[in-house]
Amino acid sequence: MDTTRWLEELRRRRVFRVLIGYGIASFAILQVVEPVMHGLHLPEWVLSIVVVALGIGFPLAVTLAWAFDLTSSGIERTRAAGGGVPQGPRLALLLLGLGGIAAAPGLLYYFVWRDGSAPVRLSLVAAGAALVAGGAALFFRPGRRSAPPPPGPAPREPQGPSVAVLPFADMSPAKDQDFFCDGIAEEILNALCGVSGLRVAARSSSFQFKGRSVDSREASRFLGVSTLLEGSVRKAGDTVRVAAQLVSGADGYQIWSASFDRGLEDIFAIQEEIAQAVVRALKLQLSPGEETRLRRPGTKNLQAYEMYLKGRQFLMSHAESGFRFARQMFRGAIELDPGYAQAHAGLADTCFMSLQWHIEEARAEEFRAEGLRASEEALRIDPDLAEGLVARANMLSLVGRGEDAERDFLRATELNPALPDARYFYARFLWPAGRLEEAVRQFEEAVRLNPDDYASFALLVTLHHGAGEEDKARDAARRTNAAVERRLRLTPDDVRALYMGAGADLRYGDRARGFERLARALDLMPNDFSTLYNVACGYAQAGESEKALDLLDRAVATGRGFRRWIENDADLAPLRGSPRFRAIVERVKY
Repeated sequence: MDTTRWLEELRRRRVFRVLIGYGIASFAILQVVEPVMHGLHLPEWVLSIVVVALGIGFPLAVTLAWAFDLTSSGIERTRAAGGGVPQGPRLALLLLGLGGIAAAPGLLYYFVWRDGSAPVRLSLVAAGAALVAGGAALFFRPGRRSAPPPPGPAPREPQGPSVAVLPFADMSPAKDQDFFCDGIAEEILNALCGVSGLRVAARSSSFQFKGRSVDSREASRFLGVSTLLEGSVRKAGDTVRVAAQLVSGADGYQIWSASFDRGLEDIFAIQEEIAQAVVRALKLQLSPGEETRLRRPGTKNLQAYEMYLKGRQFLMSHAESGFRFARQMFRGAIELDPGYAQAHAGLADTCFMSLQWHIEEARAEEFRAEGLRASEEALRIDPDLAEGLVARANMLSLVGRGEDAERDFLRATELNPALPDARYFYARFLWPAGRLEEAVRQFEEAVRLNPDDYASFALLVTLHHGAGEEDKARDAARRTNAAVERRLRLTPDDVRALYMGAGADLRYGDRARGFERLARALDLMPNDFSTLYNVACGYAQAGESEKALDLLDRAVATGRGFRRWIENDADLAPLRGSPRFRAIVERVKY
């Protein structure tokens, strides 16, 4: 019997704290009740009821302290510590609770029931029934897990230095800085991704712990990392306090911690200091290029930075409205700070995505010119900005300058080998050029860098299926669904994840779940061109031609779309023999 482990588990579950608090509260209640009872000339059995109630409440309080935690997300079941829950304390508390419940009837009879009037007895019966019903409902209700494991294979022990950057908590008075806190954590994560020899958990994996109480040992096992970086942000006026700590996943002890009280203009310096502290704590050596990437100069204008962060959030939605709002945010950030290289790159990304999805065909020339201009400006400000090179490469590919585009893609991967977007967009560039094996390699590299990149997995399904490699396609479909599930745990309303996961399901997985995901995507964005179009593709691949044609009709009715793309989209091949399909395509203006 491991007594030390018992005591540690009781301490972790705050049982001792509850015992002390309950004793102090009970003493205070008795000190107040007795003089009040005599002052109001209440019968003696009132004091007896209070004593009995406190006696019954003691085992209940201890049992609830063991079983539940009060967190920022509400009441949650306490998770077991790594290695399982010791059975000794659980058994002892169970016996304590059963003993209290068994003794309660005898105490009630002796102190109250034998001399109590009928109303008193009726009140006691009602109170007892309510107590039992409430306790049972609380104890047996489905508990929310504080940190659900991601689906897929069981986590493995981390090999070598590795870290997960958890979302920073918003400690601001108005609790309205959620996006700002996420942005700080994401900037640190992106900076650490450029350090060779350090594995960094993907954002969509580590951010699934947002707003949950986290046991560091369990979280590190689920994420497959040896350390966790967690922190909080308190923004008030023109000042900000950032607290951060690096925690060992093996034993939960702090490796490093610090707090920074600075002006808002120093937020980038704070992010750099935290990233450098993590590197030092993990005893890693930085190359000159890696030191440069850790700095990420950004902007000194906090309003511009906040608009940039909001722009990235909108861009990640992959929805028509999201692209429109992202463009406004990036342009606003540039107006506030014309020298903000990342904002120029973000604007170029927005123009490219709008054109890639054929959302702005009526304004295609305007968007091409703006995207090229923005990407060139980003690189004029910072010639070694990998994100700027990727943005320019994408824009160059749209205007037929393939050799220049490929040169920028390769330079971006050289400057920042850990940037998943460089691999993802390079693969999309190689695909239509017929360089399919190279595209597969780049998609595989993208998912190695970011195991939650469901888009790359989904496109690998299509590539392998087209090449007749059904075993590889099925494996890619399985990995797609695992990544989609992780994404939906973090962002349940991610429409793109829903319809891309549905495509993999309808082709190789659970067709019922695939149809359910398509329906959810439509419920969330029933009038969005991209959603209508991609859900139509899903139904076409599933053999539901009439449903696919209905949705394609609705997509074209929005005034968006690109005729040549629709006519040649392989996902719509099952519809091409339909006269209705031809009629729909004829209505597309561009």
